[in-house]
Parts: sequence; C-alpha cells; structure tokens
Amino acid sequence: MNTAGLQIQFILCLLGLLTFSPPLHATTNNDPLAWQNPNYIQKAFNEIALKNEYRTTKGRILKWHTPIRYEFIYHDLSKNPLIESLFNAHLQHLQTITGHPIQPYKPHHPGRANLSIHLTSDSNYGHVINSLSSTRIPDIERNSHCMASFKRNQQNAITQAQIVLPVDHVFSKGLLVTCIVEETTQILGLPNDADWVNPSIANDASKIELLTGLDYLFLKILYDKSLKAGQPYPQNQKTIQRIIQKLKHNGEIKHAHKTIKQTGLYPIIH
Repeated sequence: MNTAGLQIQFILCLLGLLTFSPPLHATTNNDPLAWQNPNYIQKAFNEIALKNEYRTTKGRILKWHTPIRYEFIYHDLSKNPLIESLFNAHLQHLQTITGHPIQPYKPHHPGRANLSIHLTSDSNYGHVINSLSSTRIPDIERNSHCMASFKRNQQNAITQAQIVLPVDHVFSKGLLVTCIVEETTQILGLPNDADWVNPSIANDASKIELLTGLDYLFLKILYDKSLKAGQPYPQNQKTIQRIIQKLKHNGEIKHAHKTIKQTGLYPIIH
C-alpha cells in the first residue's frame, strides 16, 4: 500500500467521558520532581509516544520528517483572529522546542498545506469529522470536545494532519487553550494519553492546560535527529536512553520546567 492509499491512522480526542484511571506512579505522589528521573522519563515517553489509545501499535517511532505547513479552514464561520493567534503562538513554541519547521502555509510557496485546522460550530462538528476521516469511534461528536487525526506513510513518518475545533463548544466549556495545546502537540507524534504520566497535558485526569517540563522533554526526545520515524521497539530504547542522558548532562532536564514557560502561550495567558 502506498502513502496516498493509507487511511487516517489515529484519532486523538479529548474525551468527555469518565474512564478508569490507574494509580499514579508511587514516586510521583511522594516526590514532585520524580518526573526528572531518567527512568521515569523513558517509561513515560514510551507510554505516550509508542502507544495509542484507539489502536494497537508495534512500538515504532512516529514523527514528521517534512516541514509542517498549516492552514485554517472555516466552516460557515467568520475568521477568528484570537483563535488563530493562539494556534500561531503554540505552533511556533513547538517549532522552538523541536527544531522542526512549522510555518503558516503561503499559497505562492512550493508544496501544499499538510496540517489543516478546521474551525466549525458544535452543530456542524460531527459532519466535519465524518467528511475528513473514516473513524469508527461511536458518537465521537458527542463524546469529544475536539479532535485531531494524522496520516503516516509506510516508514511511519507523519505526512498529513487535521484538527477539528467546535468553536462555540470549546468557548462555553473553557477548553479553547486545552484543545489547542493537546491536539497540536499530539499530532507531532505523541498520540497516547495516560493518567499516571504526570505532570503532562497527556494526563486527562489533570487540570493541566499548557505544556509542562515533562512534555518539553518528550518533544526534545522525539525530535532528536538520532531518533528516526519507524525505528522499532526495542531498538529505539537504546537511542531514547542516550538522548535522555544527553538532556541530563546538558541540564535540560533540570531546567525544563522553567524553560517551557519562557515562550509560547505562557506569556500570553499568565
């Protein structure tokens, strides 16, 4: 099967349902800085990057190798500069962290947009989802606040992604920032959620809206040039371990919780 023939592989949603939550790792309850432990970082990265909440995986690395060019698509709504500015700030923050090119799509430039951000009304949310994906998740429009999906090629490189935001719904629920941050971060190749991974936006049981120091480390690991899309488990574990040791040696683990707050949405919201 070629790249064009692949269907959307992942649906990433902020579910509005209560789910079973495994207990937090013991050390995170007793030590607020336990997330800085290299073993914990690797275990948590494996949970968020190598698994998926909606399908079984083979533990292979998922990431972009081509530049991301994003566009906003409105479905019977007026242009919303506020939402666009928040997306722009967060996407530029992700570029700063990862070093991976993420830029607004410009029609006169070569290539096409490969990240489409769809802004719609809540009443049209389900229709837009169905027009974009072949998801089999039942009642997704009622059981999610926002959603994203991405396509990958045979080498597990992400080649295209879409985000759908029901604008009136997320405003009424106070979830605009949460949806922007979680969905745009997940489509970089961190598709799973886990309530024991803490502190992280991937923890749906938490009230975290913005990227944490641990999320920063996930992104630094994933977009290290030595970690390639499609790299299989357990071979990727040695590479991940080396990256984490490098991050520890250069002080990025120790200062991650401060570094993450310097740019992006933090200066805007706080």
